[in-house]
Amino acid sequence: MKFLRVRPELLFVGQVHGSDEQVPSTVKTVAEKHGAWYEGDGKDKLRGISYKGSWDDELAKNLQGYPKEFLFVIFTNIAVNKQADIIEGEGSIFNRLLKTQSKFGYFTDRKFDANTLTKFLKLIGKDIYEMSQLPATTKNVLQFLRTGERLMWETKNSEAHSLANKANMYRDKWLLSRPSGVYFVGSDHIKDLKKLQNTKNSFVVPRNRQAGNTRLI
Repeated sequence: MKFLRVRPELLFVGQVHGSDEQVPSTVKTVAEKHGAWYEGDGKDKLRGISYKGSWDDELAKNLQGYPKEFLFVIFTNIAVNKQADIIEGEGSIFNRLLKTQSKFGYFTDRKFDANTLTKFLKLIGKDIYEMSQLPATTKNVLQFLRTGERLMWETKNSEAHSLANKANMYRDKWLLSRPSGVYFVGSDHIKDLKKLQNTKNSFVVPRNRQAGNTRLI
């Protein structure tokens, strides 16, 4: 288990999704004093830790609307998150994405609309958008998801990769902006947090609720 201690009271713990790892006593001590937060929907919660909730839900309070960058979850960890099982059904892939988004979407308190989904898919590529218009059969959905995942995570100079990076950069900056606590993240995030920690612009400016603005995204 990897972890990054930014300050005595702020700690990030990297864990492999789906694993059941032993939490070091040093991590438990900080968690008991300053609180602990899990990533996403909490499927990776570990025994022996009393969590306050999802840090992704806390992050959402700093964002207005549904930034298209956060649709990256559609094509993320498809083998683990099993988006195909959710999306498959009657109608087009596009319509199924809209209908079933509460089961895989990033935000739990809001939904993306057809316009946002269209912009996101067309930015990724014309082929992906056209594939989304096909019937949501098992074969079509798997091809759609695998193509999108490959473009997003394996093709480093793609627009899809850029969109995912922007969303994850925001998430990492938000994490580094936290005053205290233990935040459990995917293991890959630790090296990104370490790298970002040493840059000048490593924090998110909190949303001005009175002005209703959103920073960065």
